[in-house]
Amino acid sequence: MLGKLLITAIVGGVVYFLWRKQQEQTTAPNRTGNHQQPRLADASPKPPIKLIFSSVLAIFILVTAAWMVYDWKDQRTLLEVKVITPNTSDIATYQVYKKDLQERGFTTRDGQLIRIANSERMEVRRLDAH
Repeated sequence: MLGKLLITAIVGGVVYFLWRKQQEQTTAPNRTGNHQQPRLADASPKPPIKLIFSSVLAIFILVTAAWMVYDWKDQRTLLEVKVITPNTSDIATYQVYKKDLQERGFTTRDGQLIRIANSERMEVRRLDAH
């Protein structure tokens, strides 16, 4: 995501600098000593490209930061995992962070690494924060 943001910012910067260079080239003949009155078309207000570019960049940065905070909070959601062995009907309950849960195993809050056999079943439920 950060890479996409950087690419967008680089492309926007290149477009901005090319546009500025083009604007300088079109206004250069007026600076060469011709003291003519500017035409009405030349006196039109310039678009606030700096403001627009800065606003878009700020929005991208804020959205990226918000997404990173949301993802960080989501990965630290506490889950309750029940491992059920069908042969013996044993049920073992563990507390796991979402980021530590994998398809056939997990790491508990205490740091214990658990692997699930093919015959075992895993039930996952979100623990509500009270």
